Amino acid sequence: MLDQLHPHVADILAAQHAAGLTATIEPATGGGYQIHLPGPFGTYALVGGDEVLPEADEEPTALHAQLYDFDGEFLDVVFHRCTDSTCGQPGCGKDASLDPAPLAAALAQAIDGRRPGFIPRGSLFFNQEGIRFTGYFDRASHEVRLVRDLLVDVPELVHAEPAATLGDAENVLRKLGYALASEWAGPMLDGCLYCYLLRPGA
Repeated sequence: MLDQLHPHVADILAAQHAAGLTATIEPATGGGYQIHLPGPFGTYALVGGDEVLPEADEEPTALHAQLYDFDGEFLDVVFHRCTDSTCGQPGCGKDASLDPAPLAAALAQAIDGRRPGFIPRGSLFFNQEGIRFTGYFDRASHEVRLVRDLLVDVPELVHAEPAATLGDAENVLRKLGYALASEWAGPMLDGCLYCYLLRPGA
């Protein structure tokens, strides 16, 4: 398969493997090939030279990676670099470097299983459906609470469980199938710490 693609693709693969990532070349929907990288909770990233990888007789013009949830729904652009002078994105332009090392570093952060480097798009971490999940750790009552927030409605308590420490709170959230999408912040007026959550496997 690699012999059908530009030699630069081998460098992209090597950079992913050097970063400790599992990367394979897979057929792309609609033809061509992309690099597939599995992430936590069924998430995955796809890498192409914009859409698909350049073939052997095509000159590489871009490095592009997107992150998807377990259901194939788009989450975020992980990395973009191209030689298009009209692109306007940072690092892009006629003399842009297509070194795959920065791409590998961005992907390693984005698909980190403990603290994913991606947040659902939208205002204040709400996803496209107007929903976000927030974890609260009440240090006084030693309780972790999972709350489903809605842009158009009042928050709703989903789950509460005892947790003596912040580490216990994180373990409860992971056990429930959630991943931390932000660092813990606070304390709030009631003394609680909070963080925003992803639930890719919901």
